[in-house]
Amino acid sequence: MATVLLLFAVMRFPGHPADLTISRLLAWPLELPVVLGVLLALPRGIGRWCRRVLIALLAVLVFLRFADMGSRLAFGRDFDPLAEFHLMAQGWTLASQSVGRLEAALVVCIVLLLAVSMFYALNAGLASLQAMAWKERQRMLIIAVIVTVVGFAWYGVSGASATGPRLDTVQDFTKRFERVRWRIGDQLAFSRELADDPVFENTPAGPRFEALQGRDVVTLFVESYGRSWLDHERFRDTAHERLGEVENVLRDAGLGIRSGWVDSPIRGGRSWLAQASYASGLMLTSQARFDRLLSSDRVPLYSLLRDAGWTSVVALPVVSKPWVEGAWYDVDTFLNRDALSYRGKDFGYVTMPDQYTLTAFEDQVRDVEEKPVAGMIGLLDSHAPWGPLPLPVPWEAVGDGSVFDGSYRDGGPISWATPEPVRANYSRSLDRLMQRLAEYLALYADDALFVIIGDHQPASVIAGWAPNAHVPVHIIAREPELLDRLPDASFSDGAIPGEALAAIPMGDMRALLASIYETPLGTP
Repeated sequence: MATVLLLFAVMRFPGHPADLTISRLLAWPLELPVVLGVLLALPRGIGRWCRRVLIALLAVLVFLRFADMGSRLAFGRDFDPLAEFHLMAQGWTLASQSVGRLEAALVVCIVLLLAVSMFYALNAGLASLQAMAWKERQRMLIIAVIVTVVGFAWYGVSGASATGPRLDTVQDFTKRFERVRWRIGDQLAFSRELADDPVFENTPAGPRFEALQGRDVVTLFVESYGRSWLDHERFRDTAHERLGEVENVLRDAGLGIRSGWVDSPIRGGRSWLAQASYASGLMLTSQARFDRLLSSDRVPLYSLLRDAGWTSVVALPVVSKPWVEGAWYDVDTFLNRDALSYRGKDFGYVTMPDQYTLTAFEDQVRDVEEKPVAGMIGLLDSHAPWGPLPLPVPWEAVGDGSVFDGSYRDGGPISWATPEPVRANYSRSLDRLMQRLAEYLALYADDALFVIIGDHQPASVIAGWAPNAHVPVHIIAREPELLDRLPDASFSDGAIPGEALAAIPMGDMRALLASIYETPLGTP
C-alpha cells in the first residue's frame, strides 16, 4: 500500500500553482492501475527493465514539473528544457545572494535528498511487488484490471474533472512532446524572420539616422518596469505621482517627453531577451530564438548607429562573467561590472547602484568620446529580490562609488514567504529610480535622445498574473521635432502613457527609430 501511495504522490506532483489544491492533488491518476497491472503481468526479467524505465521517466517528469512550478512563479510560463538549463545557475546566484549561500545550499541538499530517497523507495517498493509469488501477483493484477476498467468508464462518462479520474501523466508527456515539435517549427519560422529585415528595404546600405546626427542616442533599460506598476491599484497612485514629478523636472530643464507602451516578448525575467529583441528587431520569445540570433548576421541597432557615425557602447553592471552574446552585439566598448570600476559595496544581486552606473557612463564614455555615442545601459536598482535598496547621494559625491560603503542603503534581504514587504520594496525601488533618472537627465541630457524602457513585467509575486506583457517606454529630447515624429497612435505627451495607446512590439522599436529619424530635421 505504501508503494501505491508513493506512486500516486509522484504522478500527482503538481507543475502549476493552480494545481496546489486538495481536490487536484487527490484526483485519481488513471495511469496508476495501468502501470501496476503491466509491471505485475510482465515476466520478472522484462519487468525489471520496464520498472527502471518507469522510474527514470517519472524522475524526469517530477524534475520538469518542479522546474515548471519555479518558472511559473518567476516568469509566468512553463520551463523550456531545450534552452533554459542555464537559468538554474542564475537562479542559484539570485537565491544564494537573497537568503545566503549556506541557507540556499541547505535547501538544495534537502530537496535532492528527499527526491533521491523518494525514488529509491519507489523502486524498492515496485521491486518487492514484482518479486511476489505468482498467485499473489495474480490477485493484485485482477484488482488493477477492475480499477482500470471502472476508472476509464468513469472518465468516459464525466471526462477530466477536478475530483474524478484523470490522465494527467500521459497528457503531460504528450504535451511536452508536442512542445518540442512546436519549438522545432518555431526555429524554422524564426529563420525566415531573420532573413527579412525591413530596415534595409528602403535603405540597402543601412539607415543613416540623419535627424540624430551629432547627438548621443542612449537607451536605458529599467529592470522589472512593467505596466503593472502604473495600472495596479496597489502601485498606481505612487507611480503616477512620481512620473508626474519626472515630467515637471524634465520640463524645467528644457526637455520634452513622450511615452507609450511596448509589448515585451517575456514576463518576470530573462531581461537579455527583451534587450536583444529591441536591438535586433525580432521578438525573442525563447532562449532558442536568442541562441539562433547570436549565430546570425542580423545587425543590432547599436551597430546600425555605429555604421552611421556613432561610437557604440553597452554597459551591463550585472555581467561578471564572459559576455558570450557580445560577439553578436559587436560594440566598440563593453562595460561590465569590473570595467565600471565600482569601489563600493554591492547590494546583493545588484552589483552597484544605478546612480553610480550612470555617473560612470558619463565619466568613462560621454565625457571622453569624440564621436556621438550610441549606448545602452541595463539598470539594476529595481531588480529582484528588492532588498537592500540604495539610498541617493548628491551626484557630485558619487565619485568612484566608495561613498556606498554600507551607509547609503535601506533595509536588508527580505523573505519572499511574506509577499507584502517584497511588493512595497519593488514599488519603492522604481519610485526612487525614476527620481534619480529625472535628476540625471536634467543634469546630463544636453541635446541627446534618451529612450527609457522597461524590460518586462515583474514576477507574479508583485501583482499576480499580469493580463499583458506591456512595459512603458519614454522618449526624451530637447528638440521638439524629434518627439513630434513619434506616431500619435502609440505615444502621448508627458511621462504617463495614455491607457488606450496601441502597444508597439518590442521587436518593432528598431525599425521605428530607423524610419522616423532617417531624414534630417526640418525635412517635411
